[in-house]
Amino acid sequence: MKDFGNGFTLVDKSIYRYDSETFTSLKKVIDYDSFELVEAYKDKTFYFKDRNRVYVTSYMCTPSVIEGANPKTFKVIDTEEGIGFDGNNYYWYQETLPYDYSKAEKYNEYYVRVGQQVFFFTIFVDGADADTFSIIWQNIARDKDSLFFKGVKEPLVDIDTFKMVPGCFDDFHLDQSHTYYAANKDNVYFINTISRGLKKLSGVKPAEFSVKIVDERLYGLTPKGYYYFGIKKKGDIPQ
Repeated sequence: MKDFGNGFTLVDKSIYRYDSETFTSLKKVIDYDSFELVEAYKDKTFYFKDRNRVYVTSYMCTPSVIEGANPKTFKVIDTEEGIGFDGNNYYWYQETLPYDYSKAEKYNEYYVRVGQQVFFFTIFVDGADADTFSIIWQNIARDKDSLFFKGVKEPLVDIDTFKMVPGCFDDFHLDQSHTYYAANKDNVYFINTISRGLKKLSGVKPAEFSVKIVDERLYGLTPKGYYYFGIKKKGDIPQ
């Protein structure tokens, strides 16, 4: 048995994290004789390498090969943000960054500017104006003309009147909720930050919509019923 630390062990060409086997999908590619821990970040992210490859396992990704990374020159330059560098390319966890990270300027933890280009993590934000680009909330941003959700333009949203519905966040939800409601002059939207896009609430008028938090659950209220996770429900909200 070989002990790598942080709960990782190697037993008969199987890698375990405490009592559970991990890296199972990579058993045929790992060189176990040279496999070693490179760096760890708290209990969240772990980098390994062997003589041929670099690996990462994290709360942000399953155990993965960092394709193309040179194990002889690879270094973790920002453990908290998951940034590595091998002298040729920068990597965000298991993905190759399409830009020079050393020249990137952060708008927030999701968006960066590199010269006159904007990126959402590894995705080029097509059509974004870097000079007027700004963050609305988390992974929603805007420039002088458009709204962007997770790096993708939302073409049918009136950007000048778009704003979060008041009351979506209390002390608990401010840091922990990934769902909320927003509106512009014509429409109300349900936003789940891990979904693919904004969900327009059909037939809901912004002037008649409000929200309420009950037992740490966010509800959208209308004269004809309520919404929970963007889904219309009948009756009164649970108390």
